[in-house]
Amino acid sequence: MFSSITIKRCMLAMSIIFAIIVPLSTAKAAETAKHPEGTMGAAYQSNDNQKSTKESSTKMRSADPAPAQEPTQQGQRVIDISEWQGDLTSKQVKALKKNNPFIIIRAQYGSEREDASLKNNIKVLEKNNLDYGVYSYSMYENPDDARYEAKQLHDRAPNASFYVNDFEENAVKSGTTEETTSAWYDEMKSLAKNKKVLFYSNESFMLENAQNALDEYDGYWFANYSKTEADRPHVLWQYTDSYDSPELSQAVDANYIGPNVNADWFTS
Repeated sequence: MFSSITIKRCMLAMSIIFAIIVPLSTAKAAETAKHPEGTMGAAYQSNDNQKSTKESSTKMRSADPAPAQEPTQQGQRVIDISEWQGDLTSKQVKALKKNNPFIIIRAQYGSEREDASLKNNIKVLEKNNLDYGVYSYSMYENPDDARYEAKQLHDRAPNASFYVNDFEENAVKSGTTEETTSAWYDEMKSLAKNKKVLFYSNESFMLENAQNALDEYDGYWFANYSKTEADRPHVLWQYTDSYDSPELSQAVDANYIGPNVNADWFTS
């Protein structure tokens, strides 16, 4: 049997150990949360291990319901995908090439989180000569962060035909969303040169957070699932997240090229 003195000594030792460990653990957690360059974005950090809610092609998407009938938009259809659709194969890309002038793939979530399928998809697309654009689900917090995110996107996909700022979640903490979105464009344009730099978002978010900055971009990728006809100037219209792709045998995001542009405008 342990004496009362022995028990008290054990309890005191445990209290001392606990007092040391807790502050160290807290400090380590705080240090892990820091991102000296760029940001993964709070949404990614909280959902990294909770993939029960599929983001479609990793976008938040318009909350508007799907229309009762197919859109009347005329033009070529292109799809956009991410790691949620898995790694592309050469067989799939060859099939996609017959029906899509190009496709769009996700490159990153924030600046630090690279899409899990990016390297594979770039390799197989380039091997089979199918043009592609890349987008970043932007989680920038200030203008400097936005410039860093743009640079990361270009570094990860230097051979992409065009680049897209997918801004639909406001993580800006300093500076305005307008100037921060402009900073993303300025940095990307300095890197992409003559390649197109596009802006993606649903209309309501764009009007609230980046209406003026949008004017600087080469084109607007308009996201709305509730309309049968796009009524805002655009170069791409994402009209659904549930197009049944025969090439990939699964539902994907589908887009129509705008009425005043053609496929060469994106890739030349």
